[in-house]
Amino acid sequence: MLFNKNKKGFTLIEVLVTLAIFSILVSGASWFIIGSNRDLAVMWEQLVTQNQGKKTLEHVINYVRKAETSSVGSYPLNTTEPYNLIFYANVDSNNMIEKVQFWLDDKTLKETITHPSSTASSNIYENGTSQTIDLADNVKNMELAVPVFLYYNESYTGSQSELLGNFNLTDIRMIKVQLELEKDPNKSPEPLHVESMALIRSTKRN
Repeated sequence: MLFNKNKKGFTLIEVLVTLAIFSILVSGASWFIIGSNRDLAVMWEQLVTQNQGKKTLEHVINYVRKAETSSVGSYPLNTTEPYNLIFYANVDSNNMIEKVQFWLDDKTLKETITHPSSTASSNIYENGTSQTIDLADNVKNMELAVPVFLYYNESYTGSQSELLGNFNLTDIRMIKVQLELEKDPNKSPEPLHVESMALIRSTKRN
């Protein structure tokens, strides 16, 4: 039997070098895929968070714009604090005016709707039924010392500062609602900021 001496195979070193290069390429591709998936996950979380923030703002602003005198004649605005807003508005299908509260409980923005009782008295809200729901999670406002609610008087045109100190409820004409949202601080570079403003029509001076 004759052998072709000119035909050479791969040496052990060549095989090892080839395997090493192949391993490096596979490892690099794997890290690229993992990194891409992580980036996509962060982008998806931010998109979900942004969508939740926008829906929450739309809901809050829609209710604030409905503020009006309560069923017992109380002023439309009840409490105006940085993390707590209470007012009266008709937010359901009946003719009664509900007591609406938006408030930040640690990192959760909540809504409490109090339906007045049918009893003819001045305590219809104290004797009414209340329901509390969560509107938005991962709210960082309190941690960052950023107010959720800011209040402005009738001279506000877009650049004036908010009302500070012991201002009167009757001074308020505009309310800004702002949220700092961050699901995972280890993934997102900074909290997502969303804001919107509402004019309190029923308090506007004629």
